Amino acid sequence: MATTEAVVVRQFRRDDACELLSLMKRLATFERYIDDFRVSEDDLCRHGLGDQALFQAFVAEEVATQRLVGMAVTYVIPWTYDRRPTLVLKELYVSEDARGLGVGRRLMTVVAQRAESIGAGQLKWTVLPDNTVAQQFYRSLGGRPDADWMPWQMDAAELKRLAG
Repeated sequence: MATTEAVVVRQFRRDDACELLSLMKRLATFERYIDDFRVSEDDLCRHGLGDQALFQAFVAEEVATQRLVGMAVTYVIPWTYDRRPTLVLKELYVSEDARGLGVGRRLMTVVAQRAESIGAGQLKWTVLPDNTVAQQFYRSLGGRPDADWMPWQMDAAELKRLAG
């Protein structure tokens, strides 16, 4: 079992793709969308690395074993109403055996540092309504539900129909 001192948080690298994908699949299973999950290792490298990366991933690595025990995946909305970027936390996941050790807090700290470094006006994310543990965790960091906005979506079938 990891301890928070034995874990380093750093940016995702090409050689992390297999383990990062595994963490993403575990999150997809937990959040009940694994049947629709289509991301590959190649996708992670192609879209998450380099100057034109579409997202940024941070990983929590257990120093002794070099095993990834957590991840945070973010992307930037360049600017909104306040002419400042918004950082979106798309995914946060910590392996079951590393929970309660401060890994999630350390990942969120790095995400907050990223937000500060780009001059973000806000950090946004979503939480499943029944995930009370995550809600408590985010509240402990100063996060709160957005009472003003309700998430909406349109899947591929509706997009195709609307696009004509």
